[in-house]
Amino acid sequence: MVGAGVVGASVAFHLRRLGVGKVTLVERRARGVRCDRPVGCALVRTHYTNDPEASLAIAALPWFTEWADRVGGDCGFVRTGFVQLVGVDDTKLLRENVKSLQRLGATTETLAASDIRAVVPGLAVADDESAAYEPESGYADPVATTRGLVDAARRLGADVRENCSVDGLLTAGGHVVGVATNDGPINAEVVVLANGAWSNALTRPLGLDLPITATRAQAAVVRRPAPLVGIAGHPAVIDRRNGIYARPYDADRTLVGMSSSNADTLSDLDDVPVAPGFAERARDRLAEAFPAFSGQPISHTQAGPLDVTPDHCAILGPVDGIDGLVLAVGMSGSGFKKAPAIGACLAELIQDGQATSADLRPFSYHRFARGAQIERRDYRMGAGGGTALVH
Repeated sequence: MVGAGVVGASVAFHLRRLGVGKVTLVERRARGVRCDRPVGCALVRTHYTNDPEASLAIAALPWFTEWADRVGGDCGFVRTGFVQLVGVDDTKLLRENVKSLQRLGATTETLAASDIRAVVPGLAVADDESAAYEPESGYADPVATTRGLVDAARRLGADVRENCSVDGLLTAGGHVVGVATNDGPINAEVVVLANGAWSNALTRPLGLDLPITATRAQAAVVRRPAPLVGIAGHPAVIDRRNGIYARPYDADRTLVGMSSSNADTLSDLDDVPVAPGFAERARDRLAEAFPAFSGQPISHTQAGPLDVTPDHCAILGPVDGIDGLVLAVGMSGSGFKKAPAIGACLAELIQDGQATSADLRPFSYHRFARGAQIERRDYRMGAGGGTALVH
């Protein structure tokens, strides 16, 4: 297992949970966690505009809500509820997507403006606007979640190797048989790549060029005004009208990102600065949604790389012609909330030859060559346009 971010840690945990023999989790940084400086919003919700991703998110939600019993410890999940806001022109599409989500088993409904104001005090909503609402959703602590999965994998017998960098994939007879590391070779019947934008450096020597672009993810943490204090001070929100996503960061701060701010391609994956002026723009857009945030102090910012695919959906599963290799890359900024289900599915696939927690077939690497990219019933983006990447 290459990469101890939340997805890699989840795969390792689920492999040991299912009783798969020797599992080695390799991470080039210390503490076995690639999430000490999280850049995503860590929302936990099920609202997607395509069935494959929604199915994974629905399968993952109970892992967060029942974390202590299923994994052990505390992932920092806070049930705030989740609200998806769209422009008036997308009201019909929103209702159609909610019906699709309900059919898949999500707990969600469409709210009129008066109901939105009751659920989210302080949110600016016009009388003709609508939203989707998930009462069971919220957010979690990305560091606690990742470390919790690493610790659980270790308790179940996984070998976690920190400060161990993978320099290449070992092959024999056309099969991947392990990895070369700075601590020497590690042999394995199956190698799972869960190292995000760094994965192409390992696959290209095999003639496998992954359709992944590294782009900047960034977020700002803003002081929250007094009416909205508390770790559940307001629901987690994606506001397509204003091009933002936000959730409580702690008792008196809110994390906010801009959905249209992640288009620039990165050349250095290890040193990703926040773009000049980003924090103020994000705060100002947040104030369009929640007027009480106008002029609120900015606590800090954070940035890092995303591994983005052409259809903004993950690449999950084996690759035809390269036995022994399984991919868990291309999360496109939305891997966190789906990570428990991705780990379960890939562990099932490795152990039994088929994923049962959700259907992974739409996420095949080969979908791009076959013209079968995942289609999204997506909403228009206000406040400057763009495409939502970090949720």
